[in-house]
Amino acid sequence: SEKTSVSTSNLADRVSPYYDGPSELTYCSTATSYSDKVTITGTATFQARELYAGGLGNPGSAKPIRYAEVRVLNSSGTVVQCGETDNSGQFSIDLPTGNSSYTIQINSRSFNNNLKASVLDRPERNIFYSLTTSVKANSSQNIGTLNASAKGDILGGAFNILEQLLLANEFLRSEVGTCSFSGCDNFTVADKVFVYWESGFNPGSYFDLSSGLSFYLPTYSRLFILGGIDGDTDSSDTDHFDNSVIIHEYGHFLEDIFATSDSPGGSHSGNKVIDPRLAWGEGWANFFQAAVKDSPFYADTSGNIDGSTDYFFNINIEDNTSLCASGSSTPGCDEPGNTGEGNFREFSVARLLWDIHDTSSGDSATDTVDGNFEEIWAAFSVSFNSSIYAFRQIGLLHDLQSSLSSPTDWSTNQTSHKHQADRTDYGRPVSTGSSCSMNFSITPTSVSGDNGTFSTSHLLLNNDFYYYKHSGGNLTLTLNYTTASGTEADIDLYLYNEDARFGQDSDIEGFSREEPNGTTGDVETETVSVSSLAAGNYLINIFVYTGGTLGSASTYELKANGVDLCP
Repeated sequence: SEKTSVSTSNLADRVSPYYDGPSELTYCSTATSYSDKVTITGTATFQARELYAGGLGNPGSAKPIRYAEVRVLNSSGTVVQCGETDNSGQFSIDLPTGNSSYTIQINSRSFNNNLKASVLDRPERNIFYSLTTSVKANSSQNIGTLNASAKGDILGGAFNILEQLLLANEFLRSEVGTCSFSGCDNFTVADKVFVYWESGFNPGSYFDLSSGLSFYLPTYSRLFILGGIDGDTDSSDTDHFDNSVIIHEYGHFLEDIFATSDSPGGSHSGNKVIDPRLAWGEGWANFFQAAVKDSPFYADTSGNIDGSTDYFFNINIEDNTSLCASGSSTPGCDEPGNTGEGNFREFSVARLLWDIHDTSSGDSATDTVDGNFEEIWAAFSVSFNSSIYAFRQIGLLHDLQSSLSSPTDWSTNQTSHKHQADRTDYGRPVSTGSSCSMNFSITPTSVSGDNGTFSTSHLLLNNDFYYYKHSGGNLTLTLNYTTASGTEADIDLYLYNEDARFGQDSDIEGFSREEPNGTTGDVETETVSVSSLAAGNYLINIFVYTGGTLGSASTYELKANGVDLCP
């Protein structure tokens, strides 16, 4: 009497994605020996819906549920045996000989050298999913195949999520199981991750969002995967079979535990200049899902063929030309127009990383690097989380990769994707200790849509950003600038804390927006003074106002408590 069990969504039971509910049941890992025994064998499989030209189609052929927990319960619900499925989804367990009936569970979790993950219903309950059957232990027997379906209760969704995380770990073992760079540990298995998913439930509901949302919760090691909206799994947005989305979110988890994320979060549509910390985090995750699947496509669907289905997007991160054919507003058409702009665009980050990693013979002449994931990982996992860094973005990854022992030359790829191969354009470190009067310069630039406000200002062209590590106490920042000829520029000074969301008042420690006198050739001054400023990392923003008459190129200097700040 094979059956499946899943929980159903109940909004009244939900508190918060941060909520710590009852502890998850202890993983069943120790096998029990019986002197008078029978051996029960079987195979556990799941089905997942497959992508087709129109969206998410019919379930494909059954796939093995690999390296998953097996628990056997007696009629009282007591655990009498533990085991795991193997790489083929097969299991073999010993039970005491007799006429007693037992329940065999194949559970949606693994905790072994292959994968450490649990797919659970919600943080308020922490219940795993089970594929179950009953057996009478009166003889050794093969009970056949148990299958988790992609339809009905969609139990196959839970096991498909588990499989994608296993594939990600297998990919990392194949690429960096042996890492040749100093300090780069050989990858074995990632720390445990908790994945929350329920058929028909939208995790965006936690934030009062009606649109579907999958996300990773930093520092909590929690992924939330979209199961549908208001109970609808056939025509609304779902992600349990969108493997790109699942692995993308797991990529954020890996960044959290192996490196450090400084991403401020926020909106990202994949077709515009954004905060480079956000562009890096999303670009890394976009790339990672492609690398694991060995396919440059990043797909997100809605619904399925049993209702109505379509693609939200199906982006080929290898080929930007076809994406941009429909216009610059197309998701994934992240085309940088200026040197350094690639650092501020998430799909430019993804495309560069993909070109560094892939081994396609069809790559263009500007893609001169193949199979270089190891160097990405070494720079990413060895030094990226060092406390000497802040405001991390792909420019830091470029810096760290070039510092590896005998690194591969990425310069052709960096140039073709218009990347600045260091932190010059964002989070450039400055400190006292030397003299560099009027060492910096900025040229106000007319950009479509930039009217000089924070929300529209072009982050690369009309802003400079510096990382200053303050030891604590009073701080006076001084900006002296001069426009030698032409029209005098109007340059302002902002000091952000480490949260540093551009234009967000709550993250600004101080600012100065003095009007220039309109005379070129003299020195204009902006000053920010903060008393008893806590020790920490701060972002200095030089902001050029472009809302009126465009100013001319200007040189400037920065001082902290009267002493030059130099790169």
